[in-house]
Amino acid sequence: MATFERLHHLLDQSLRDFQAESSDLSDTQEQELTQALHRLRGRLTQILSTNSDPPPLANLLPVRDQTASLPAPNTLPEFSQIHFVTSCDGVILMANEVGSHILGMDLAEIGQVSIADYVAHEEWKILRSHLCAIDAPPKLLNRVLTILPAGRPSQKIPCVVVPMFDQSQKVVAWHWELTLEAERSSVQPFIQLVQSLESQLFAGQSMDLCLTQICDGLVRVLGFAFVWLTTMRKGCVPQLRGHAMSGDFDWEAQGAQWWRQVSQQGELIQACKGSEISLLSPCCPSTTAMPWFPPGFQFHQTWGVPLAFDEDCFGMLVVCSEGPQPVEPTVLGWLQVLGCEIERLMARGRQLDLWRLQSVAMGSVFDPVCVTDVQGRLEWVNDAYAALHGSSMQSMLGSQLSSFPHEELQGRKSLSDPSAQEFGCLKTEVMQTGSNGQSLVFEQVVTPLLNEQGEAMHFAVILHDVTARKTQELLMKHHAYYDPLTDLPNRIMFNDRLEQALAQARRNGTLLALFFLDLDDFKTINDYHGHQTGDRVLRIVAERLATCVRSTDTVARLCGDEFTVILQGIEHIQDIRQVALKILECLIPPIRLGKEKIPIQISIGISVYPKDSTDPHRLVEIADQAMYRAKECGGQCWYFATTEWNDE
Repeated sequence: MATFERLHHLLDQSLRDFQAESSDLSDTQEQELTQALHRLRGRLTQILSTNSDPPPLANLLPVRDQTASLPAPNTLPEFSQIHFVTSCDGVILMANEVGSHILGMDLAEIGQVSIADYVAHEEWKILRSHLCAIDAPPKLLNRVLTILPAGRPSQKIPCVVVPMFDQSQKVVAWHWELTLEAERSSVQPFIQLVQSLESQLFAGQSMDLCLTQICDGLVRVLGFAFVWLTTMRKGCVPQLRGHAMSGDFDWEAQGAQWWRQVSQQGELIQACKGSEISLLSPCCPSTTAMPWFPPGFQFHQTWGVPLAFDEDCFGMLVVCSEGPQPVEPTVLGWLQVLGCEIERLMARGRQLDLWRLQSVAMGSVFDPVCVTDVQGRLEWVNDAYAALHGSSMQSMLGSQLSSFPHEELQGRKSLSDPSAQEFGCLKTEVMQTGSNGQSLVFEQVVTPLLNEQGEAMHFAVILHDVTARKTQELLMKHHAYYDPLTDLPNRIMFNDRLEQALAQARRNGTLLALFFLDLDDFKTINDYHGHQTGDRVLRIVAERLATCVRSTDTVARLCGDEFTVILQGIEHIQDIRQVALKILECLIPPIRLGKEKIPIQISIGISVYPKDSTDPHRLVEIADQAMYRAKECGGQCWYFATTEWNDE
């Protein structure tokens, strides 16, 4: 170590001597020698500060062009580096003297204590979840950790964690680099600014404003003259997402025109697809070079940090410096770390945008939508759901979804394969009463929202109004089975009712009577008064017939002026006669239509189960024949198919 300190002292002296006696060298030679001496001085400084422990992060970051470097900002603080190497589960395997001193750790304890003993518990849990990620370990992690030194107050320290691989590219250890800053450190507020942007995104701030704050921070805190950030999607034009510049600059007049020129350059796209920080513009760029900054500026160097967001989206952070001084390698390390933070920030922003878009989409869906817990209690509703019930969203939260299918879900879950990850959605039809009191029919789709273990934690419920469709279906069904003129059952419904009534009569051992009715001289009414009047007469006859029977009986219209009546549950023939007499009496009063009084007569033929037949079609034929016998008797009377019943 003494040798390194002696070399460092000699190098400082050589640098001062060179700067005092370099008048015989050309500008290019002077610049190259100065940069070489600065690089060597920086390397010796790192060796001394780390006490021969693992190299700092800056040395792990590849740089394409080692002949030039960024000028160190005037506000860059002095750093003291703490280094650890831990196993994958956090056991400390190596540590430098600074680290053991800060943490109050005895070097003899190495291999026996864990880094978790010196980090706040909640922060360690989060950090460990990232380090132990199964899919892919991070390339590096950048955090501000709460360190808990033995016997001393806790303190916030920026930390960078980098994986260490074996020959098979398996992560076998982690290198931890913690940076202790001087009292007037200006980097710490900047790092806090970047980390605070995530909370600002949650609060609704736009991503472009966050990126602009980062650019402005690089200008104000780290002293860069011009900073800008671009993103692009494959096949699309690059977008300028943020920029900042020291001093006065008319962006509207010059910046917009410059960006239009830059955004069309293929060199910009290629630079964005890079994988490491690189020098974009040398000290003296040619007039035909890529214009990385607006014309009229004489920036010394321009560096680019490529950003990768996903396979189709990438970008770049570009920083420009004015001074000719070389940059400390730590600055490049901070820029690379900042690039990773921006990637993480934009990934979070895209996720938030997606969540907000989904929330807005679900909130504005025309169909009522809600989310419940596993017991069916409302946890979220959209505007349409709240409007359906005429209540506010907040007042409905926590209440029970009345149509929640508890039994169906339990039954489906019990029948499902226990090893299955899900049991699918459940579709049912439910009735709801709208805020105006109207009865509505909804198709309800209940979809389970599963956790990582495949357990239903919530249910999404979508209600699609099918009232109009169901009404139309009911109307079509009604028209299929009911007479459109009188709204009585038609021939199809009559046949179905007759078969059901016969089955019940067989079970109960009762009589069933079938009346076949036909209006007398109805053709005369149509010819004399017109078909519209005839239709009105038929409707009135149907209404009168319906008043003569019980609700369990059936009155039907077969066609024209032919009607039928099914009487079921009859015990005596005399009961049949009483109903027939009641029908004749209800039709005695003439039908008054305007000034017209139209008299009505009707003939009734009667067949009885089981006396006349047990076959439904035969009963209809027998009753029809008996009706004609009634007409032969002069009409306005009934006639039993069993002749002896007519004489009693």
